Amino acid sequence: MSTPTEPGGRAGTVPLTERTGPAEDAAPAAAGATRPAVPAVPDDDEAAGRGRLDVALSVVRKIAEYAADHTAGTVRTQRRLAGLDLGESGASAKVSGYGEQVDVRLEVPLAYPARITESAAAVRDHVRERVQTLTPYRVRSLDLSVSALTDPTSRRD
Repeated sequence: MSTPTEPGGRAGTVPLTERTGPAEDAAPAAAGATRPAVPAVPDDDEAAGRGRLDVALSVVRKIAEYAADHTAGTVRTQRRLAGLDLGESGASAKVSGYGEQVDVRLEVPLAYPARITESAAAVRDHVRERVQTLTPYRVRSLDLSVSALTDPTSRRD
């Protein structure tokens, strides 16, 4: 489907007289002026009419885990089973919720020696802030369990 143009006009433009009706816009159109066929910036009502954004709880879980892992005072721990190295693990989260509110349960390994209460408070604040900034959800509750206390300087290879 092609866009109508005036003689001498560029393809992809619509003559000003076809887009507007007020008399003040008719003067430039009479001189052969054209304007690009670009929609106006939508207002909030128009944007809301186009659809909505749903964020899955699995995405909220990953955001919470990432935020917890990147908070000062948290560490990654070695996973071992019967002497076999299974790699590293960090924070683990479970997210549940309904409507616009979520409940987050975190298990986080923390660095030791350190002030555990301060580290836990920093994790809670950072996770709550990131989830509420990046998603449409409000964190109703955030439970934190310390899964390990690890000295990050004494890593075994």
